[in-house]
Amino acid sequence: MKNAFASKMSYFILTFVFLIIIASFLFSGFTSISLDGGKNVATVDGTPVTIKEYQVALNRQVEFFNQMMGGKSMSQKQLEEMGIKQSVMNGLIQQKLIANAADSMGLVVSLEEIKAEIKNLPYFKRNEQFDVNLYRNVLQSNGYSPTQFEELIGNDLKQKKVDDLFNTAVISENEVKDILNFKNNGINVHAIKVSRQSLAPLVSVSEDEIKAYVSKPENKAALESAYTENYAKYNSSEEVKARHILIKEDPKALDRIKAIKSKVNTKNFESIAGKESEDPTGKSNGGDLGWFARGRMVPEFEDVAFKMTPGSISDPIKTQFGYHLIYVEDKKSAKTKPLEAVQAELAQVAIQKTKAQDLDKLLESENNKIEALFKNNRIDEVEALQKKIGAQFFKSTDVNQYDQTIGQLNLSPKESEELFKANAGDVLSFGNAGTIYLVKVNSKPVSENKKIEDKLSAEITAQNQAFSRKVREELIKTLNNKAKIVTNPALM
Repeated sequence: MKNAFASKMSYFILTFVFLIIIASFLFSGFTSISLDGGKNVATVDGTPVTIKEYQVALNRQVEFFNQMMGGKSMSQKQLEEMGIKQSVMNGLIQQKLIANAADSMGLVVSLEEIKAEIKNLPYFKRNEQFDVNLYRNVLQSNGYSPTQFEELIGNDLKQKKVDDLFNTAVISENEVKDILNFKNNGINVHAIKVSRQSLAPLVSVSEDEIKAYVSKPENKAALESAYTENYAKYNSSEEVKARHILIKEDPKALDRIKAIKSKVNTKNFESIAGKESEDPTGKSNGGDLGWFARGRMVPEFEDVAFKMTPGSISDPIKTQFGYHLIYVEDKKSAKTKPLEAVQAELAQVAIQKTKAQDLDKLLESENNKIEALFKNNRIDEVEALQKKIGAQFFKSTDVNQYDQTIGQLNLSPKESEELFKANAGDVLSFGNAGTIYLVKVNSKPVSENKKIEDKLSAEITAQNQAFSRKVREELIKTLNNKAKIVTNPALM
């Protein structure tokens, strides 16, 4: 899990890489700083960041962005605007912080480890064997002494040791196997969640009760609050459903959009938009903009769209994006319902929620009905009933001993034990007075252990990596807050 600035230092020492980097600056607006190893761009707790280290890292980063821009060299202005210099400096400071932390933790890199690392680098080999003369010549051609280069490799190995600490598995292999066993021990169930609140709309309320509720001054605040919560339900702006074709502005754009206008109609608009529109999403969705209210589009576009009648296509419209043809498919008028017009409906809902005894009876009745349907394996009827009473139905879902969840229900240890002791065909009830889960046990789920193992390994790897990244970030933040860091902006 190395960051962009902690990759192998050996990457820098290839002669042809240096030649490419240096050549790229000769033909750009970027002026390279002289590689004067005697000056420091910064110090981190006394550890220097030399101008040579800084320049090599900066050159490499600029070359990376040059390649991202299709080989076009960056200008000095772009370099400043993108904050690349500061980004490179931050990366080098992080390197020094971690190297210093490695020293303080006693992570020593021996001379033998450094030699073994260097001898293993392919750039210093002839016929698969390390060549001392090639090693010295390559270093000399890039302005490094063996001592300087060995120091760089040593620092790089320190960083690797710190990274190895971060990457140490948080969850062991044995724990993975235990989790896998729990994951594989599962059953298949049908489950339904029924709550008192979801049943409230089924409780009957008389007109006299509604009138009495509305007439009481103490209920005024509750009605106003309910109206505010449901404002979007009762009030909406005028909306238009439209498609468009965009031709981006160029000397021939107006002629092109006029040509398209001459052949487009409501039947072929979608297909022509898919072929001709230069809106990035237009080719995949036929120029569909969906429903939109005022304020979503640029003024020139929406002024025309909201004046059009459904089923019409506009003349070419000019906006900052280019030229458009607009096809208005449908319109919705603005809707406004004041509180007075809907207070009876709001009062009914409020009253229904207060009828605790009625709700309890209804919950018990529906519970008994569903239990009977489950026992008689009439699953389709349960599914149909679920829609009527606003319940949530989890059809043929797998439950394992590791996750211990059914839909949104997290089973307690006691509930989990009861469920996994049950036999196929048993119907169990979980939950509390306000919400009931009815569960019918079907059978052991058919699962491929290898797929589960692969998925679990991927999940655990991702968890470990996320944890390691977090630890690393927190360490760097702590080190940065405690460190004495001095930079020399004049040399950046």
